[in-house]
Amino acid sequence: MTDIYQLALARTAGIGSKTAQAIIEHIGSARELFEMNEQDLRVIFKSREKTIQDILSKRMFADCERELEFMQRYNIRSFFFTDEDYPLRLKNIPDKPICLFAQGDADLNYPRIVAVVGSRKCSDYGKEMTEQTVDELQKLGAAVISGLAYGIDSVAHRCCLNKNIPTFAVMGTGLDQIYPKDHFELAKQILDHGGCLITEYFTKTQPFAGNFPARNRIIAGLSDAVIAVEASKTGGALLTAKLANDYNREVMAVPGRMTDRNSEGCNFLIESNRATILSNPSVIEKVMSWNQHAATHSLFKEPEDKSASLIGAEKKIYCTLKEKGELDIDTLMTLTGININELSATLLNMELCDLVMAKPGKVYKIL
Repeated sequence: MTDIYQLALARTAGIGSKTAQAIIEHIGSARELFEMNEQDLRVIFKSREKTIQDILSKRMFADCERELEFMQRYNIRSFFFTDEDYPLRLKNIPDKPICLFAQGDADLNYPRIVAVVGSRKCSDYGKEMTEQTVDELQKLGAAVISGLAYGIDSVAHRCCLNKNIPTFAVMGTGLDQIYPKDHFELAKQILDHGGCLITEYFTKTQPFAGNFPARNRIIAGLSDAVIAVEASKTGGALLTAKLANDYNREVMAVPGRMTDRNSEGCNFLIESNRATILSNPSVIEKVMSWNQHAATHSLFKEPEDKSASLIGAEKKIYCTLKEKGELDIDTLMTLTGININELSATLLNMELCDLVMAKPGKVYKIL
């Protein structure tokens, strides 16, 4: 469960995911940030006056107290990006949510998770292809994640409910409201059938247009693969597919007729080699190298040895952490003999390259 300082960090003006990661890496914790004086804050944030005043005034703390009460009342789990139980797939994307909220008991580290996305105005063909895709995912032991929207998203969720497949819905609002409102009963059924509602947004967050592109990065980040069933060239499904490419996830697309506007995006993904053509749902098993009878995932494989491609200070740091396990920065400096300025700069670069992870207290571990 996140604490009030972590929630407050997520509500501070001018602090996004990457800034939050840098703050925790170099300061140690959200609490320490809110206990800093104005002079020290100005060294960090320079002329970012709104950010400095937010931290000094702690104006968001009353809202965060109410958020904690809401989470307790409705049995909502919360994850701060440095938490051990923060979803593993999200840990390694560069724009991970600072805080993530989940209602429902489903495992966000489910061994296989596939996103099924598409147009809000889907055709009968799109519905049929979605049903066939979900049928195949059931055989492969995969959970399905989507966005609770009209069209392909809701078809995918309902197919999962009918087949007793775990399904996750990522929202563009807080958990105190369902958008669209027509899907309130669908959201309730997802929870009743062992699924999960997920968001990075606090309560009272309205369904602003900009929330949904941001929501799509969570769908892509939490999945092993994204399947676009029907998509226009400007729709959210195409953005989700692009993000999945950026995150090194598999992307598949169902082809459609050239004259169908809802297939323009899928056909474009295939033509531009941004997606594997899903000419038949059975292709999924081959693309993912999955066996129908053994739901294993690379999350649980032995970690690869990345040290072979490293040189200099990076190699020395990586090998030391691999041998000794988690180390604080002072111990790491002693063991490697690297001066503190070079060590800090190298660690930051290694973190951005997903080689190491920073934990509270300037403790580091290899990924």
